Amino acid sequence: MPVHVLYGDSYLVPRALAQLEETEETRDLFDSNRHRMDGSQLGLPDLLNVCNAIPFMDSRRMVLVEGLLTRFEGRRTGGRRRESGGAASASLGGWTGLADAIPMMPDSTVLVFTDGSVANGNPLLRALNDVAKVQALPTPNGERLARWVKSSVEEKGGSISPPAIRSLTDMVGQDLWALDQELEKLCLYTQGQRIEEEHVSEMVHQAREANIFAAVDAMIDGRQGLALELLQQLKQDGRDTTYVVAMVERQLRLLALARNAMDEGAPQNDLGRRIGATSDFVLRKTVDQARRHSFADITYRYERLLEADLAIKTGRMEPDLALELLAADQPAQPRR
Repeated sequence: MPVHVLYGDSYLVPRALAQLEETEETRDLFDSNRHRMDGSQLGLPDLLNVCNAIPFMDSRRMVLVEGLLTRFEGRRTGGRRRESGGAASASLGGWTGLADAIPMMPDSTVLVFTDGSVANGNPLLRALNDVAKVQALPTPNGERLARWVKSSVEEKGGSISPPAIRSLTDMVGQDLWALDQELEKLCLYTQGQRIEEEHVSEMVHQAREANIFAAVDAMIDGRQGLALELLQQLKQDGRDTTYVVAMVERQLRLLALARNAMDEGAPQNDLGRRIGATSDFVLRKTVDQARRHSFADITYRYERLLEADLAIKTGRMEPDLALELLAADQPAQPRR
């Protein structure tokens, strides 16, 4: 039976899934033969019951499992060495028999696992490597990102110059959702002309980045009302709450890296490399912000956000509630 694992960038994974759904083996299936299952709440027996069923008046049944691999993040089973059966079983818990059960499933079942970024050492990913077609879809950077932008513009019927690509990625970064939105606007604006650097300067603004910096500042400073207002404003800009949480997580991670590098005495011209910032705007704002806050303040917020992010992904917390709690959360005692 066909088994696929698609994981990585939140923009690329849904598109790879859409392409898979348009292949001959899964196109035009009845709704009754399409099953979407929440991996954060799923048990192996329930998955096997669905996968082993015969499709209704169709030649195929598609079973999509979302977010299952994330449950196994943090469970390590012996580094790069191929672990023994006992170690693998312990790390997989109730999912130990999945890899053995897959070859026994009907050929009519198409099983697809989708997820965000997971580590190579994820035990479930390693267990599926031998029985599934695994497609890693990391967020592109550098030259790969430039090629992605060029290809995306061409798909929209336009063209873009190399300086415009550099300017756009410098301002927006590696966020493919935001890049795609800006490219849509640029293609409409240029109306068939090649997108040049001046078009990017005219159309792409940095207000979204500025709002992130302001929201993070308010959170760290304990200005709960302002923090919540700014976080809600980010959401009202057209992105869902999960995306806003990811934006704040990125900025707090950059702040932690910048503050740590500064505390270690890293030279100013090395900070961009240390935090992985390719945008001069993001680097300048991040360094300025890091100077105003201690490493303890930044890491406290970052750890709370990671906890909230995990709670959202595992279904233990609604995204809107996570934003409110992040804005209101204050440490029980001063941090040093």
